[in-house]
Parts: sequence; structure tokens; C-alpha cells
Amino acid sequence: MALITVQSSVKLPLIEVSFYIEEEDSFIDYHIYPLRWSTISIFSVAIIWNILADYYGSSVTLFVIYLLLVVLFAYSNRFAFTIKNDHLVYQVFFFKKAIIKKAIYPDQVDQIEFILAGWAKKAAVIEVDNGKNVRLAVLQPEEAYDHLLEFAEEQDIPIVKTDDYLSLERKAERKNNKK
Repeated sequence: MALITVQSSVKLPLIEVSFYIEEEDSFIDYHIYPLRWSTISIFSVAIIWNILADYYGSSVTLFVIYLLLVVLFAYSNRFAFTIKNDHLVYQVFFFKKAIIKKAIYPDQVDQIEFILAGWAKKAAVIEVDNGKNVRLAVLQPEEAYDHLLEFAEEQDIPIVKTDDYLSLERKAERKNNKK
């Protein structure tokens, strides 16, 4: 029996993707950079600073302390998504400690909907029977969505693709055929 092991790591700003494939117990681990996080954090920083400045008065020291806390909080959050043979795992980390760990088994999934996030970014929504749906946007590399699609097909999970998503797939196919 041959044992196949492949390991690689790609590091991008705020995104780390690692692959680990082994014949017996295979899984693929993705780290997610949430699309909405940057927009929400920009507005939150401005609003909270205005409230603090009104209450305590505007001072440079308070502003520097506030910005350091915001930066510390922003870089301490991390999201991970793992595709295993028989289930999916979604985790939220705060200072390298998992504060939310959600294992999703195929019998818990109503469907997986592949959608568009923004203008031309792929996203997926895993609709769960009981509990909150898991929205996966900005998985890197783009092959993560193909792996999720393969998992859904293997586990007989219903798949829904929006028209926008299908047009993005056709565009990618045409681009690959030209190469």
C-alpha cells in the first residue's frame, strides 16, 4: 500500500493556505480573510473614536492607545475552514485559541449554494439544518471551491449555483482555454 503525502504552504497577506493530503485520512485546510471584516472595522473605528472623543476629549495619547487596541484585535482574529473525508470544520480563532469550532457532517447540510461575493469573487454558503449557515467568502486559492464541490458530490449534498457564479465559471474556462 502506497502512502502519498503532499505538503505545501502559500503565504499571502492575512491569508495562509496549507495542504495536507494523505491516503488514509486526508484533509485540506484553508484560512479565510473575511470580505466584510475590513468594511465593518473601518466604520467601527470611526464611530467608536467619535464616541470616545466626545466622552473623554480628543487627545493624542487616547487616540494612539485606541488604535493599538484596534490593531491588536484585528490581527488576533483568524478564521479556518477544513475539508476532511467525512465532514467539514469551520473555526474562529482569537489569539490562536479556537473560540468557535463547528463540525458539519453531511447529514446536517441542507444544501451548499455557490454564489458571488462582490464583483468577481467566488463564495459559498453551507446551509445547515439547525444553527447558523456558514458563509465562505475569499477562500484562497480558488481551487478551494472546487474541493468543496467535490466533497458535496461525494457526500450527495444538494448543490445550487447562482447564474452569476455559473457565468464566472464560464469566464474562467474561456480564460484557461486561451492559455
